[in-house]
Amino acid sequence: MESITLEKLAKLLGGTPLGSFDLKLLNLQDSKVCDEHSICYLKDQKFIDTLSNKAGAVITTQELADQINNKNLIVVEDPYFAYANASKVFFEKYKKENESKESVFGVNVVIGKNSVINSNCKIGNNVIIHDNVSIYSRTTIGDDCIIHSGTVIGSDGFGYAPSTDGWNKIEHLGGVEIGKNVEIGAKSAVDRGALGNTVIEDGVKIDNHVHVAHNSHIGENTAIAGQSGMAGSVKIGKNCQIAGQVGIVGHIEIVDNVIVMAKTLVTKSLKEPGVYSGVMPIQEHKDSLKFIAKIKK
Repeated sequence: MESITLEKLAKLLGGTPLGSFDLKLLNLQDSKVCDEHSICYLKDQKFIDTLSNKAGAVITTQELADQINNKNLIVVEDPYFAYANASKVFFEKYKKENESKESVFGVNVVIGKNSVINSNCKIGNNVIIHDNVSIYSRTTIGDDCIIHSGTVIGSDGFGYAPSTDGWNKIEHLGGVEIGKNVEIGAKSAVDRGALGNTVIEDGVKIDNHVHVAHNSHIGENTAIAGQSGMAGSVKIGKNCQIAGQVGIVGHIEIVDNVIVMAKTLVTKSLKEPGVYSGVMPIQEHKDSLKFIAKIKK
């Protein structure tokens, strides 16, 4: 599938097309960056202000359609469910594009036994990939990186749309960008982006058994200790330290120079540098110590 018309896609999604029925759509993209050749989805009023003014078409509800300027629409009752089905349509093109491009390797690349690097990857210079590593298509790894045994990079993110028939899988159409001088420990997982890429910047150090979910972004020189995990679309700043068994909920931001102590559950954005700890609720470390002291009494 090189392209699909607005009318045909609407029929596949069980929606109503509005605007230019013969508009040819090439991609499914994030609503913030959607271009004139692509379609995106809008499920909530809070995302209207960040909707790209270049979007070729939008999957949304009738209520939201009346509030946006775009005239090329597919009107549905549940945009998230429709997005899941649309991802399946565009996934066929995604697979063909990946299969058509050979991976590119720099100099002095070491690949261990039983490691698999799929098509359409770019591996930089002086990269060491240990045994039993799986790297999915559309992954870029910068120079001087080390990937330890058992790690999986570019796997499907955890994305499903609920329905009366169960969970409807969302196909992930993005990739993974890993910068220079990054080290990822054994048996960690870095999911590719649903729309767009998961990004790990230069100098990041990731321990064993760490999960980086789809569309997360980890800033330069941040270190993440073992058994920590983040949900989708988390943004962590530069020079942060995330201790062991830290959990981070999705769609929040952590600024630069933050330290999160072990076993902390981060449930909200951290907008000021500092040291944080605590499970219920997260708070500045000095306040957490007072809280613990009161519990002991």
